[in-house]
Amino acid sequence: MRITNQMLQRSLTSGLRGRLQALERAAAEAATGRRVRSVSDDPIDASQVMRLEAQARDIEQYRRNGTFATTRLSAEDIALSSVLKSLRDAKDLAATTTSSDPSDPGRVAALAAVRQLKTQLVALGNTRVGNEYLFGGAQSTTPPFQADGTYVGDDTLRQVQIGDGVGLALNHEGGALFGGAMAAIDDLMTALQTGTPDDISATARDLESATQTIMRAQAETGSRLSEIEDSGVRLAKLQSHLLERRDTLVSVDPAEAIVRLQQEQAALERAYATIGRVMQATLTEYLR
Repeated sequence: MRITNQMLQRSLTSGLRGRLQALERAAAEAATGRRVRSVSDDPIDASQVMRLEAQARDIEQYRRNGTFATTRLSAEDIALSSVLKSLRDAKDLAATTTSSDPSDPGRVAALAAVRQLKTQLVALGNTRVGNEYLFGGAQSTTPPFQADGTYVGDDTLRQVQIGDGVGLALNHEGGALFGGAMAAIDDLMTALQTGTPDDISATARDLESATQTIMRAQAETGSRLSEIEDSGVRLAKLQSHLLERRDTLVSVDPAEAIVRLQQEQAALERAYATIGRVMQATLTEYLR
């Protein structure tokens, strides 16, 4: 096969174009510190980078979910602590109010105090974070408790994902949680209005039962908060590891990038020199 001048020129031109592209890429790597900027740079590594970044985004969403859940559960924990205090105050009133006369000033004062405790329980049952009520289940945009303590929410337990396949309950259902406390407070008010001292003291049993219900719920809340904290630590480590792997794939050592740029510049200069010699030889041959 005879190699013509035209074929030789095309080959040299193609080689020069390749050298220019290599120089452009080396310059970009030196400037940005990134070896993989698009799929065309390295399809295999680019695919791994996209997979790692997708996993890191999922983890970031789980961490945001954990922060959201922590805010709600912390507010619930504070509310339940206040409920426990109200129930302790009610038990103290039931234990210390011994007058048999409903019109006795001490008994009247105790009744007023219990009524105030009922108002507090309703307010705590209507605890809100942002625009959402904590204890209303799925009915989170309207108060779950009416002024008389009637529950109008539902029994939905809202869930949030804090890990791959790991769900966490965001709430306790308000009717089951507060129902015993509301009923026990109502019974104490009735006993203070019309009952005997024995009737008053008897309400302490239901108040204690309601206290135990709240304490169990608060323990569950604390367990959920601990689970979020532990999960957050694991997720942070995993996310850091994924991003380090991504950076290893896409990044280039600055010193190596400069050396490569210099090498590509030298190679391009040699290519120009080669083309110049070939073109001069071709012109000389043509003029003979």
